Amino acid sequence: MADPQSLRIAWRDLGQQLATRRKATEMSQQDLANKLAYSRSSIANIETGLQHVNRAFWEAADDCLGGDGELIRGYDTAESLQRSHQRPTKLQMPRFNDDEAAEAAIVTNLSHAPRWKSEIAIPQADRLVADTGEWGSFSQVTAMLAQQRQAVPPGALLSLVEAHRDCLSTLYRKAKRDPLRADIGIMLGEASIVASRLWSAQGNRAMALAHCVYARQLADRFGSARVGATARIFESNLHSEAATLIEEDGDIMIGLRLLEEAEAAVDYLTPAARARIAAEQAQAYAALNLRKEADFALGRAEEAVSGMTKEHCTGLYSDWGPARLLVYKGTCQTLLGEHSRAVGTLQEATKELRHDAANNNVLLAAKVDLATAYAGSGHLESSCSLLADTYRQLKVAGNRRGLGRAERARERLSPWNGERAVVALDESMAAA
Repeated sequence: MADPQSLRIAWRDLGQQLATRRKATEMSQQDLANKLAYSRSSIANIETGLQHVNRAFWEAADDCLGGDGELIRGYDTAESLQRSHQRPTKLQMPRFNDDEAAEAAIVTNLSHAPRWKSEIAIPQADRLVADTGEWGSFSQVTAMLAQQRQAVPPGALLSLVEAHRDCLSTLYRKAKRDPLRADIGIMLGEASIVASRLWSAQGNRAMALAHCVYARQLADRFGSARVGATARIFESNLHSEAATLIEEDGDIMIGLRLLEEAEAAVDYLTPAARARIAAEQAQAYAALNLRKEADFALGRAEEAVSGMTKEHCTGLYSDWGPARLLVYKGTCQTLLGEHSRAVGTLQEATKELRHDAANNNVLLAAKVDLATAYAGSGHLESSCSLLADTYRQLKVAGNRRGLGRAERARERLSPWNGERAVVALDESMAAA
């Protein structure tokens, strides 16, 4: 089994081969990026071994730089080491002293928990010991908790998730040897991402961001492309503030860069994860008024959704499917000023989500954006009535991030300040 250091060296050496070939052709990083449809920063990260990309990239690079198959063979070697490092092996349970009896009891009890899939179904190449035996129980609980986040008020769920995460953190600190430490570290990263989503819903962006960054660092340290990509997806969402729908000063460019890094791990991701990446990219492009780019990204999201099965919709991606994609599509149309089209799209989305109790927060987000679309299409009273009702529901649920989205929607109604419907809306929001 390859150790993490050997993996880092293999990816670094492959990146150096790319740099050497590129320089021999007197091509700049930007030149190569343009030819391969990547960003210059991605080429720089690949050449230093910091970013791992799929075989298609190396085939294109080899052809572009006249590598005669050298770059492809280098990729296959590095990928083989990666698979070897991540191949499941049977582990002995760690010994606990008397002070650690609680942790040992949790491990034993969780081994009898119902079987839950990991939060995203993953290929064997990135599967860990976390999916088997007693250790698998921790991943099952993480997935179970993640799956409840759209239906349960975040305040009620956060303490459970943080307690689960704290237990994994204790086990991680106690584990002194690989591969045990790496396996627990990856599970700790998964739990940290779930906690991040709940801190975000609570309105604590700093804690949400810290949890995501920590998960990303753990994933990169132990070579899990899957968890690293997932952390980047949700970290992107926080930086861009969901493409400024939550806070007007969101940094869309940081968000797009993180999404591009997540996309580099596409071989390790399920269709649900790929759909989320493309939909987030579309939303960011729409916020920048890049219509063509937004439409192209939505097309890729639709293609990914068409390849989804029920088993892909678990854990952090339990809210994904055609209805969720409709919400993104309608939001993009709203951001691009296509309000009449957005009304039709978001009405369809809310209709499909209305009876899906597990995705209540997604429904509320769709209603907020539908209210904006109503106003843009000249239906101010419908807009204000819907926004007032949705704001009350978000307040009851304690979803502060959703409230931020609703407050931003109210700001977009400023051209109609003074209108009777808007005055009534303000009174309703103040009383909620």
